[in-house]
Amino acid sequence: MNIRKFLASTLVAAGMAVASAAQSAVVTNWYLDADGAGGAGGATHITSFLDIVGGAYIVLTPTGGANFTFEEWGAVRSTSHDFGLPYNATQTRELAALFDATGNGTFGGDATFTGGTLNLYSIPLGQWGSTTGIFGVDGMPIATFEVIGGGLQVNPDGTPIANGQVELIAKATFLAAGYFFFDAGLTMDMADVVNDPMGLLFGFATVNANQIPTDQLNTTFADEIFESTGLPGTWVNDPALGSFFVSNNGQFRLSVPEPGTVALMGIGLLGLGLVRRRRVQR
Repeated sequence: MNIRKFLASTLVAAGMAVASAAQSAVVTNWYLDADGAGGAGGATHITSFLDIVGGAYIVLTPTGGANFTFEEWGAVRSTSHDFGLPYNATQTRELAALFDATGNGTFGGDATFTGGTLNLYSIPLGQWGSTTGIFGVDGMPIATFEVIGGGLQVNPDGTPIANGQVELIAKATFLAAGYFFFDAGLTMDMADVVNDPMGLLFGFATVNANQIPTDQLNTTFADEIFESTGLPGTWVNDPALGSFFVSNNGQFRLSVPEPGTVALMGIGLLGLGLVRRRRVQR
């Protein structure tokens, strides 16, 4: 089946259902082959999302009044999906990501992401936390996402509201072939959709960021994340001085931005198919 028609048939209803709520049409029941082999039987069935955990370093710069800008650097990993279900036992690799993001906000109010990049990697099981690369993340990315929005609520010192929701929205600008699939047979590769001239792209979202107290901080992780920032000197974990570390855990979801557009596109594609069938029947 053509991927574009497949998306039309599976996402039109979802897109129309959530368009009024200004949400994205979430891609469900997809398949991940973390090894990138693309072979039948080796992929993991993802019902809705990948579980992620990791951390980040944030530097705030006051810009007058209660306003500030910020930059964030971090690393997260995924070894399970849909609230703790493990990857397929045949998988020998896991997913990890390095990201940086910029934004602005108001102390005691909201912070908004305005740009940045997230690179997704396939790394050997057990490599996370090692001295390889940045906390075990290295090699060529299997996917690249451009941060385009999202945000969170922050305390008067700029730290995330405890256990508050954080949303980081990004669109895929690159997906390597052989990792992400729409079907169990691994014949509908998402890489074909990202590169499609129609421009169907996907999003990244996370939740639950909390400041990490210095006495609970993994200093090896802190050192490597700080080194990735390119900032001079040594890191400071003190909100009063404008910089601190946070823990991140949550979900990686694939979605289609602007569901109304997707729904209309799907209707157009389905309508085109009906017209073609009618012409054939005549």
